[in-house]
Amino acid sequence: MDRFKKELTRARFQQNILAQVSSHPSARSGDIATLAQFITKSVSEGLEIERVGVWLFNESKNELVNVDTYKRSSRTHSSGAILKENEFREEFQYLIREKFVDANDPYTDPRTKGFIESYLKPNGITAMLDGVIRMGEELIGTLCFEHVGKKHEWTEDEITFCSQLGDQITLTISNQRKNKINDELLDRENELRDLNESLERLVEERTKKLKTSNEELETTISTLKKAQDQLVLSEKMASLGQLVAGIAHEINNPIAAIQASAENLKEFLFVSELSLFQKELTNLLPEKSQQDRFLELVNLLKTRVEIISGRERMSRRKRIESWLSSNGVSESFSFHLIDTGFDLDVLNSFSDLFLKDKLESILTLLVEQITVYQSLHIMLLAVERASKMTFALKNFVRFEISKNPIQVNVKENIETVLTLYQNQFKKNVTLVKEFNEIPFIEGYPEELLHLWTNLIYNALQAMSFQGKLIIQTKYEDENVIITVEDNGPGIPETIQDRIFEPFFTTKPLGEGSGLGLDICRKIVERHFGSIQFETKPGRTIFKIVLPIKLPNQSKD
Repeated sequence: MDRFKKELTRARFQQNILAQVSSHPSARSGDIATLAQFITKSVSEGLEIERVGVWLFNESKNELVNVDTYKRSSRTHSSGAILKENEFREEFQYLIREKFVDANDPYTDPRTKGFIESYLKPNGITAMLDGVIRMGEELIGTLCFEHVGKKHEWTEDEITFCSQLGDQITLTISNQRKNKINDELLDRENELRDLNESLERLVEERTKKLKTSNEELETTISTLKKAQDQLVLSEKMASLGQLVAGIAHEINNPIAAIQASAENLKEFLFVSELSLFQKELTNLLPEKSQQDRFLELVNLLKTRVEIISGRERMSRRKRIESWLSSNGVSESFSFHLIDTGFDLDVLNSFSDLFLKDKLESILTLLVEQITVYQSLHIMLLAVERASKMTFALKNFVRFEISKNPIQVNVKENIETVLTLYQNQFKKNVTLVKEFNEIPFIEGYPEELLHLWTNLIYNALQAMSFQGKLIIQTKYEDENVIITVEDNGPGIPETIQDRIFEPFFTTKPLGEGSGLGLDICRKIVERHFGSIQFETKPGRTIFKIVLPIKLPNQSKD
């Protein structure tokens, strides 16, 4: 138990450090020196590692320069040390080839033997872990954990933690380069502004002197302005590509942490022999055959978790209340049983489990088990969808599809997106689904997910997340028709002609890129469909028409 507590404490500490590093101001500003000092001190003090250092390659990749090393025993920082490739050529090759160097005994490990006399012995190092830092294919440096004195074997979670910190250092360096690019872009814009002012003065002077050449000069000015706009747009698009990649990478880190934590929580709560569930199950049903029947019932209920209509819920509640009453249990318990998939057939099929003297305790354990399973299932589903959304984010600007279209269940595709927004519907939004039977269509499911995400979220924003959202599907003339309707204030007439225009947005800074509806239009066009809208105060409808078969996809 102490080992589990120690591992849990260490895991929490590691996640806490990752959270602090990812949100540290120096990570966003690209101040690698400050971030390095924060990482080395936090990791050294928290994990009781004597020496923690950040080393970065120079531009020629032939020297490792120490950005910062923290020594725990003296609580001091140092920097500036240099390791040269021509002195440690073999060791540098290991850094180039491998993701990490986990030398439990660096004096015998071939990957670190070159450091023995000049580095390991003088510093008393007995265990070394080098996490290699990369940005794509580019080698950036290493994050080094060094134990002094006692022996130490590096665990998988320490190696993973070192790698995750290396990703944060990569992101910081990316931000540093991005900020440098932005500064250069600002200088260029200032130069263009000065050039424009100079050109305008020149045009004004020439206009006064050469009135007969006025039309020619105006054409020249117009051409120059268009070229300037095109240059600025090209620079912005290049920066946008870098920003999108950085944002997607930054989002993937907490997503991975949430997924790992949810999986560990499932293991600890239900599978581990030390879990409270296993202990309580053993106390209630000491016989192995009874425990197996209980787990059989749990697995059955997991497959029956569903959202039921109000009428069916009322009918099921009455059946369960009658059964509970006949077995001496409060009828109010029926609300818990309904939400976890119970019905009369389950209660009768497993009647041998429901012992009179332990009935309520057994039912309570079942409800707790299924409820926690539902929560973890929804969490993992959300993580999966979030991962897909970050993938879609990278395709905001370019829509190159290399895979072939497949059969897509449009209703299921829409339901996936609705799952992600279910918390909004439980609060102040009334969701109405009028799903008529429709056939599968040929298409690209990942892009269609992105289409529904944009339309549904735009509708929620338009209603300020309170109102009525209606989604309809129907089949007509070899086409599937989907409508998304909200009762928001409507789209002002003055901007209706521009809503599909790239980068056009009425949302405050930071809340919209102006690409959402342009992306929707491109997705629909890729599916050879159409998108239209009708709007007035209190009612806005987006109508999407998608063909059942894509052109040249028929297999006659």
